[in-house]
Amino acid sequence: MGSTRTPTERSPVDRVVRQLLLIGDASPRALFDLKGSMLIAGVRCTITYIIIPFGAPVVAWLGVLGTPLSLALSIVAIGMAISSLRRVWMADYRHRWPYTAFIVLAVVLLVIVVVGDVRTLLS
Repeated sequence: MGSTRTPTERSPVDRVVRQLLLIGDASPRALFDLKGSMLIAGVRCTITYIIIPFGAPVVAWLGVLGTPLSLALSIVAIGMAISSLRRVWMADYRHRWPYTAFIVLAVVLLVIVVVGDVRTLLS
């Protein structure tokens, strides 16, 4: 899964991303404990692909509570995405760049939702 690259073999761009993610030159670690990662992935997928899509009409029905709930879920999702990205980079996972592009896109979309929710709450 991960590579055995040493910190001295990192590209300048890799070093910058690791600094942005507050990883620095930490030694590569295993991607994560299998049981823990499966549990986290299962919970996240359940929330993302089942509860949110099927719960959207319920959230809309909640009216005044819908926007704060959407805002809270979006902020939690951003935190989970960044945490996941940090784990991938800490593990020196060989497909970290495509995963990074995916996470950046997801976070950008979530930030758009957050901005919309904040504007709704302030109006």
